[in-house]
Amino acid sequence: MIKKNRKYSIGVDVGGTKMNAVLFDGEKIIDDYVLATPKDDLEGFLVMIKALVAPLIEKAKDSKKQIEKIGFGIPAVLDSSGRKALFAPNLEIIVGADLAGKLENLLAMPVVLDNDVNCFLRAEMMAGAGKNFKNAFGLTIGTGIGGAWWFNGDIYQGAHRAAGEPGEMIIDFSEKIKLEPAYHKLTQNNPASLAEEAYRGDVLAEKAYGEVGEFLGMAIANIVNLLDPEIII
Repeated sequence: MIKKNRKYSIGVDVGGTKMNAVLFDGEKIIDDYVLATPKDDLEGFLVMIKALVAPLIEKAKDSKKQIEKIGFGIPAVLDSSGRKALFAPNLEIIVGADLAGKLENLLAMPVVLDNDVNCFLRAEMMAGAGKNFKNAFGLTIGTGIGGAWWFNGDIYQGAHRAAGEPGEMIIDFSEKIKLEPAYHKLTQNNPASLAEEAYRGDVLAEKAYGEVGEFLGMAIANIVNLLDPEIII
């Protein structure tokens, strides 16, 4: 049973193409909202973030509920404080800015940032495909390719919070090609369009997917040999 005094929280998944936000009561999603991810400049990005979460804040107010905090999963490697993006190849406008501080000023509530794939894998380990496992590797394939490793009850961050990034793995030594650039080249920087074409039976799109699958297979085989996870999610 939901306690009447339970506080709400907001979770935001910032992707390279779209942003998803949910209003959460601790047990279930109350409402959600989706907008495109702006990439022109940081100020425009912040304006769109406010537009994304404003309907959820209003929903909480209408229910007379307090929002305790807001969490953002962002496609970036964060600094040691977890407040700035150091590397974000699919969303370069956020790199170097005090993103957590700007979001806290904008939204007037505490903000927590983490890498988007870390957030994905935490959710899977707590309530999804990984809940019966202790050692798992999470892989996301969308605008880019991201990864995270769950070990000993938490995400393994590495010495510089940059562990678990398969997109940087070299999969063609003759040409020195990394996995993510190869993925972008094969999908022509539009994986959604390629997926639609392949679904409709386009031979060239299917061939491109075959090559993407081969490269992913190489990367996953290397991950398995290095980390020996119980499951790949």
